[in-house]
Amino acid sequence: MTYLGRRFVTVVFATTIAIAAPWASPPAEAENVPDPGVVTAQVSVATAAPATAPMTQDLAGRAIAQRAPNPNYVVTPGIVFNHPFRGKKRGKIQRKIIKTLKNVPAGQTVRLMTWNFDSPLFTRKFIAAHKRGVSVQIIMARGLARGQGPGRSYPTLRSALKNGNADRPKELRSWIRTCSATCRGKGGAMHSKLMLVSRSGATSWIAMQGSGNFTGAAAVQQFNDWTTITENQSLYDGWMTMWNQAKKDKNAKPLRFTVPSTTTPGATITSMFAPHRREIDPALKVLNKVQCTGAANTPSGRTKVRIANAVWGDERGVQVARKVRQLRDQGCDVRIVFMMMPLKIRNILAGLPAKQMVYITGATANKFKDRYVHLKGLSVQGNLDGRKDGNAVLSSSENWTQLGWHSDEQNIIVWDDPALAEKYADQVDLIYRQAPRSLANYVNSADPNGRVLPGTEFLAPEDYPFADLEAELH
Repeated sequence: MTYLGRRFVTVVFATTIAIAAPWASPPAEAENVPDPGVVTAQVSVATAAPATAPMTQDLAGRAIAQRAPNPNYVVTPGIVFNHPFRGKKRGKIQRKIIKTLKNVPAGQTVRLMTWNFDSPLFTRKFIAAHKRGVSVQIIMARGLARGQGPGRSYPTLRSALKNGNADRPKELRSWIRTCSATCRGKGGAMHSKLMLVSRSGATSWIAMQGSGNFTGAAAVQQFNDWTTITENQSLYDGWMTMWNQAKKDKNAKPLRFTVPSTTTPGATITSMFAPHRREIDPALKVLNKVQCTGAANTPSGRTKVRIANAVWGDERGVQVARKVRQLRDQGCDVRIVFMMMPLKIRNILAGLPAKQMVYITGATANKFKDRYVHLKGLSVQGNLDGRKDGNAVLSSSENWTQLGWHSDEQNIIVWDDPALAEKYADQVDLIYRQAPRSLANYVNSADPNGRVLPGTEFLAPEDYPFADLEAELH
């Protein structure tokens, strides 16, 4: 793939970050708005398509010609969930990502951050996009990248994305790289799960994020969510501020800002990127605004709180648990699904409607093979922030632990979007109904310390049937 002889045009991404008054925080919680000077950048965009159809591979490794991107394809905004027990829903998130990726035309950009990239299927799709002229740049966790041997995704992508860069402008070269730990802070880990796409088909400024990594396990073992925001240049440019900081692998200030939603009138979207330092906890930012009675949008008049967070731990998890306990005692309609939490937190939540979603597939618990909840968020419907018909959804990559506080994580809070809040609550209720364990019959589904440490989830190909799992996605 060569860029010789092509004509390039310059596109300037301008920041138009706006704070929406109805949901502005009080002065003590003022959001940090990205500096427009940081975001504005000149990006050269190729206007010519490749002369010949690039090639890719099917699951059997056979060469097949790529289909040309569909210029009329529309990326649908909103939230989707996968379901590890239900046929085609197992790979619903993966299919949405792949459809978006395959309709990105030459000269456009894809920017990805994921804790773990270990997927033959996704590897082929991202290489195919690069070969047809898309600028693909990926950041993943260093410990996991170093643990991947020959033939795995990181070394394969590192080699493939180098080819074809020589004649591209520097900003359009493709690569995959890692950060020393947290890309924008000290210690911690690179734990984000997000993708930014400048254009796919007829849709521009696509920001996608959620709880799932780019792995086969995320598709068929885990319950995950994936939120897509489109045609919102203010949000997209703000997220690109974070991306441009992250790729430098240097300390950066906490980044938080609020913009209007482009899909739901009156709704706003607050973006919160860790490391948080002295900022307010994203979960508590929502829960602290809840009043449990007087709700106008629930049948019972009680505010409905639905929580799906995989890992609770450390003093941070304790603080969130105490707040949830308080809300339940005050009359809120609360339901919780989770994957693991230490005894101290389980004792705080004792007696609440809380279930552990972990299905053990063998004789003993094995988090690499069991089916489990991996979402990291919550929804509220009811008396919220002074509104009796309030709605909020927190969707993120962040477990409620101290490690999450210091690591690279993304959190979005969608305020006053009733349909989104209802959809998230319904998903939590579905998982709750199917979850096999209460707090009383909790099972250790991970290491006994109740914390996921970077680099501890490495599996060799012989230990994990990547290709077999991903075959289910077709």
